[in-house]
Amino acid sequence: METNGHRRGRRHNNAGQHNGEVSTLTTVDEFDPWTAWAYKPRTITLLFIGACFLIWASGALDPEGSSSADIVTSVKRGIWAMIAVFLTYCLLQAPSTLLIRPHPAIWRLVHGMAVIYLVALTFLLFQTRDNARQFMKYLHPDLGVELPERSYGVDCRLYVPENPTSRFINVYETLFDEFVPAHIFGWWGKAIMIRNQPLLWVLSIGFELMELTFRHMLPNFNECWWDSIVLDILICNWFGIWAGMHTVRYFDGKTYEWVGISRQPNILGKVKRTLSQFTPAHWDKDEWNPLLGPWRFIQVFSLCVVFLTVELNTFFLKFCLWVPPRNPIIVYRLVLWWLIAIPTIREYNSYLQDRKPVKKVGAFCWLSLAICIIELLICIKFGHGLFPTPMPRWLVIMWTSAGVIFSMFLMLWTWQSHRTRRRKRE
Repeated sequence: METNGHRRGRRHNNAGQHNGEVSTLTTVDEFDPWTAWAYKPRTITLLFIGACFLIWASGALDPEGSSSADIVTSVKRGIWAMIAVFLTYCLLQAPSTLLIRPHPAIWRLVHGMAVIYLVALTFLLFQTRDNARQFMKYLHPDLGVELPERSYGVDCRLYVPENPTSRFINVYETLFDEFVPAHIFGWWGKAIMIRNQPLLWVLSIGFELMELTFRHMLPNFNECWWDSIVLDILICNWFGIWAGMHTVRYFDGKTYEWVGISRQPNILGKVKRTLSQFTPAHWDKDEWNPLLGPWRFIQVFSLCVVFLTVELNTFFLKFCLWVPPRNPIIVYRLVLWWLIAIPTIREYNSYLQDRKPVKKVGAFCWLSLAICIIELLICIKFGHGLFPTPMPRWLVIMWTSAGVIFSMFLMLWTWQSHRTRRRKRE
């Protein structure tokens, strides 16, 4: 099986992970002649091309003719140039990940984008709430204006006879809300990444519990019972998980014997082979095994906590920074998180399956956790004073009781596991 899909002949692929870094030992006959150019390093050539572009864009040879009197424009151009230089460096020199499709350089570029996002969040964290809101105008001109939040639980009637437009207006407006396709495509993507149906349902029900917990803080979470249980869990989430798991089973059942583009017999075969470069080179079966032991349970549970925190951050960030749901900034962040999560899940699952006594998580795992923490800190800092309504007493009692039961369960399980291991040694 050819993991990059661009080599001719057969090879044996031996991939191991050492302290979170991947080492791949391969023996190949030769590169496919049609795509060999894409895997040859040309870092010096691209460095000179980039330098020429900077000379032209910055006006280094004609400072008076290219200077701008507007300092805001100059600063914007300088920041974009900094980002471009850093992403170019990551594209060429950043460490590769476990993923090699469609090209390792793509995931090095995603690594650079994640670092830039982390640095930008850190900058935002050190601003005041009002300054941060006004700063968002530089990212999109429609931002920086307070927006009313929509509440979905004002009228929970399925049938509204007095409405002149439609007697099922509540159902109609909920079905055609932008969050419906977001739910479906979101859970389809999560199913492809996690590849474990019970774990996906834990996340699905867990997020509905988070909405119930924070509905006194965010109007978006104030939903009707039929919206939360029927539409979200039983229809949108179920359909997304169902479609995602069917996609997983499709790739899991494929035979991965890659042949180079030049060896395809006709034009149609070459087109199919080119498009298949955007599919996995091979399919890994993730083994989460949360019931393997107390420590593995905590590790998988931590993954669920991070997932739910990232999703909650989306709603709290847009509320604190006055970002409307249909603004492209929301879409850009979700796409970036999706690109980051793909290698993160692979790295974390490899970390869990690694039996070495000394190991560390991969770069994407570290970046994902760091970004999640900074986003959470921004929500806490900017949300100070925005949520005067206290959490209902019954919720406090419910989560306190759940925490106590969960802790007692883990302690009992740990004690039982320790006693079992001691008996085996004896």
